[in-house]
Amino acid sequence: MEEAVWSIAALSGLLVFSQLSPGPDVILVFRTALARGFRGGIAVGSGISLGFAIQAAIACTLGAWVMQLSLCTYLLWAAAAWLLYLAWKIFPKSSSKTELELADERSHTPYTVLLWQGFLCNILNPKCMLFILTLSAGSIKAHSNIPWYTAALIIAFTAAGWLGWALWSALLQWAPLRRQYLRHTRVIDAVFALLLAGFAVLLLAA
Repeated sequence: MEEAVWSIAALSGLLVFSQLSPGPDVILVFRTALARGFRGGIAVGSGISLGFAIQAAIACTLGAWVMQLSLCTYLLWAAAAWLLYLAWKIFPKSSSKTELELADERSHTPYTVLLWQGFLCNILNPKCMLFILTLSAGSIKAHSNIPWYTAALIIAFTAAGWLGWALWSALLQWAPLRRQYLRHTRVIDAVFALLLAGFAVLLLAA
């Protein structure tokens, strides 16, 4: 039993650090945490975590079967369309406004909308489920004799994911970093938008 607990802890820790790898979830949380502060980052991170909880539950139980369904192709298309929409929303459109005015304008999006954006960004991407499968399959097989292991792993993954987003959102509130964002809002948002569009293209090419 002790080995099973350590296994869950190790996989959860790995999940937190994997959040720093390039991907649409990371881009969305980082950009929102810079533009809207800690609460904005948490709102998006909570939506992503909700989607991740659903994906983790499926991946740890029926994941291998679900990944073989043709539905995954349509989800990839939907995810690509959603990322392109987010890229369009983020990309600066008014050349007459100052950087501070742009940042202030985007501070009015309700947190519930940010949560919904994070949820859709995660749940529409079946590659997230593939990642969970890769991370957990061997461990679930090794501890298949422990009845509570899979459920505990799903809960631990969800909690670790949320705590990870909270950690990165908090670190992005470092004053010099936020000052640079406010000073160069247009350029930084354009970069985030292009990255999201790039991930959309990669999903369509998959």
